[in-house]
Amino acid sequence: MTTVPVRKLFSIDDLPAFSPWPARLLGLDSWKHRKKTAAEVIREFDQEKWGVLLERVRTSPVAVNIDDVERWSVEGVPDSLVSIGDRLELLSPIQARRRYLALIESVLRRYLPAAAVAELGAGYGSVILQLARRPRFAGVPLLAGEYTERGCELIRQLSQASGLRIVVGHCDLGSRTPVDFAVPEGALLFTSMAVHYVPRLSEGYVHAIAALRPAAVVNVEPCYEHCSSSTLTGLLRRRYIEINDYNRNLMSVLRAQQAAGTLRIVEEIPAVIGINPLLPVSVVVWVPER
Repeated sequence: MTTVPVRKLFSIDDLPAFSPWPARLLGLDSWKHRKKTAAEVIREFDQEKWGVLLERVRTSPVAVNIDDVERWSVEGVPDSLVSIGDRLELLSPIQARRRYLALIESVLRRYLPAAAVAELGAGYGSVILQLARRPRFAGVPLLAGEYTERGCELIRQLSQASGLRIVVGHCDLGSRTPVDFAVPEGALLFTSMAVHYVPRLSEGYVHAIAALRPAAVVNVEPCYEHCSSSTLTGLLRRRYIEINDYNRNLMSVLRAQQAAGTLRIVEEIPAVIGINPLLPVSVVVWVPER
């Protein structure tokens, strides 16, 4: 008789064994607090994370594609707890990434066809470049807007290396003109852990995005308002967002603009998945009211 191994069930009590953050949030370990200023975002991503990856791409003796860069980005990263809804699962970085990409693809597919699909705040292209390979997105114009110069350059180089056609340009989600490239009317716009780097949004965010006349906007983002203040997990998540100076008012802005008749929220699914269980993403889909 074959014995089926019992799958370990994890809870928030197990998180300190996998993450330094519970101790930091409780003040038991020291940590240098940084504000999410434009200069800090440039330092973290343009100069460090994306800069390191771009230099490795440029100096590689063989052609590099997005799969190579994805592996590089998680080198040395151990298996860790990932939140899937209310559950915690122990996954490798690659497994967690696949779950995350599957979520984004499944949501975007519900709003196709569209004149184009545009990711705003695309990083080094880890999402848009993978979507470009999926059959459902074949033939759909793809656009990528990114805040950092090295992120834009990585997307260009990796798309060219894979024979993918992606329009790449600058994007600033906190600006009145969020992109410097043409976005076709009726495009499907999405963000993936990008809006949360803007600590406080104004209603100008909605107006600037709506001015692009999208068919729909999909925000796959951590939402402070979705972190319950009546549970330990929710309180830890709120404190994590506060201490890291991540966005704290995306849902408040969207709800206020819905009440004002500027937009309509068509989907709102809290805390779907958290590769970092203290920073899970929600799925929020809205459409501008014409």
